[in-house]
Amino acid sequence: MRRRTLPGLGSLQAEVMEIVWQRGEATVAYVVEQLGRRRAITYTTVLVAMQKLEKKGWLAHRSEGRAYVYTPLRTRETAQAGLLGDLLDAAFGGDPKLLVSQLLDARAWSEDQLAQMRKLIDLRRRDKR
Repeated sequence: MRRRTLPGLGSLQAEVMEIVWQRGEATVAYVVEQLGRRRAITYTTVLVAMQKLEKKGWLAHRSEGRAYVYTPLRTRETAQAGLLGDLLDAAFGGDPKLLVSQLLDARAWSEDQLAQMRKLIDLRRRDKR
């Protein structure tokens, strides 16, 4: 898994969120098992990260026997929208035209990709009516 950052989260917390989003819910033991496939990590380290995510409003838990089962309170899409909003404000002064212009100039897009972008813009226009 590629390390991702999300607004207000460290890299471990972002990894934990990716695992919980993929599964829909997860115990600390499950997250340790998944992360342990990539690197050595202790149960306590993951437990603390998940407790902090709960305090920040990203996760909630319920008891199931002796284990806590954590579920996400935010969707991946909500987190991505927050990150994009932060980027728009910080790098482009809140001007979406500048962001889109830079995106279009950033690489050579195929005709199909450009058509898909156009379709998304057209759908947003229709939705606003």
